[in-house]
Amino acid sequence: MRNLLRRTSLLVAAPLVATALLTSGLAAEPAGAATTSRHISRPSRRISRPYRHRVSRSAARQRPVVLDGDVWARLRQCESGGRYTINSGNGFYGAYQFHPRTWRNLGYPGLPHEASPEMQDEAARRLQARSGWGQWPVCSRRIGAR
Repeated sequence: MRNLLRRTSLLVAAPLVATALLTSGLAAEPAGAATTSRHISRPSRRISRPYRHRVSRSAARQRPVVLDGDVWARLRQCESGGRYTINSGNGFYGAYQFHPRTWRNLGYPGLPHEASPEMQDEAARRLQARSGWGQWPVCSRRIGAR
């Protein structure tokens, strides 16, 4: 409905703007005439209205996800098949697919896939507490961790 109103208003406004331009002298000059560059400021398309948070229909239909069982085991399974020693060859390592820079920023030595499972679990918990579930965007959505 909103798009229909926008299109209709554009169809009504376009001839009015064209008429205003033609009568104001801002119309194109004849070919071969000396022209100067003119900047025509356009009005903002944004209409100031009080901000209202809108929830999409699909988000409104979703039920809250209850995390049952071990969320970390499910995250490991999704990220690396549960293997702590995996080097996937894409620059991410270990059970939680850490990037080496992230691993070092958390204060751990070496590479993640060379560390003990306990150290990788601790690092994942610290990273999640610091930065949220967005560090694992696909798998956190897949397992319902938000």
